[in-house]
Amino acid sequence: MSVKSEVVATWRRYRSLHIEYAALRVVGRGLFLAMMLMVVFLFVFTKATSLVAGENEVLVPTVTVAPTVDLGELATGSFTRTSGAVVSLIGIATLVISALWTSYALRRGTTVALRGDKGEQAHWKSWRTIAIAVLLPVVILATWLLTLSTSLRRRAWSVIAGQELDPLLVNGGKVLAIVLGFLIIGGATLVTIRATTGHLRGRDVAAASVVGVVTVGFNFVLLYTYVGSLINPNVSGGIVLVFALLLWVNIVVRVYLGALCWAATPRT
Repeated sequence: MSVKSEVVATWRRYRSLHIEYAALRVVGRGLFLAMMLMVVFLFVFTKATSLVAGENEVLVPTVTVAPTVDLGELATGSFTRTSGAVVSLIGIATLVISALWTSYALRRGTTVALRGDKGEQAHWKSWRTIAIAVLLPVVILATWLLTLSTSLRRRAWSVIAGQELDPLLVNGGKVLAIVLGFLIIGGATLVTIRATTGHLRGRDVAAASVVGVVTVGFNFVLLYTYVGSLINPNVSGGIVLVFALLLWVNIVVRVYLGALCWAATPRT
């Protein structure tokens, strides 16, 4: 089958199974989950940007941070405002409910994408849905933190380690963090496919690889966008962060379900 034929067949499957509606359900619920997780990420970010006095510990290639700008102070202010709005009993309840309903919508979308109408319906009270509700936030947050680790300067890592680190060691660790993030996302996708279909094929590995690459790539977009909005006095960092999260959730969910559709499309 040619590339064009595969794209057409995948698109037809995507439309015939109404995967777009499944994606919208996941995005609508996943955005709240992502916002709750971002509070935890911002907490770690504030700690990371306060390691070395008088120095900006985070290096973002797309943004030039002036020496007079204190990222730690800006990040602390942003975290205080954000956490004050969501860290409460209501915020915790929102996190639990959004994780549960996101996992439920994700299971339904995954089953339809891989098995069509023949797949069993997911139930939000099932142990699999609850397990995904627990593991999904952990996987997302882990990959975000791995992305953040690649942006820390060598001086910051030396402070964390308590000794001066060799530049080659730090750069090697950053490459390892990127690879590990890819493996976490790709591995989680493969486990999901195996649990849903009962088998793994070469196309499944390729689909999981695409999901891993796109997710890791947009993790960097999310981080760089946030840092850029943080140091720009002419924009609201909170609003930019919400739009960046919405973009991240939209892209990742649609690529994930689209890749599963491609993997499940019969080859003729």
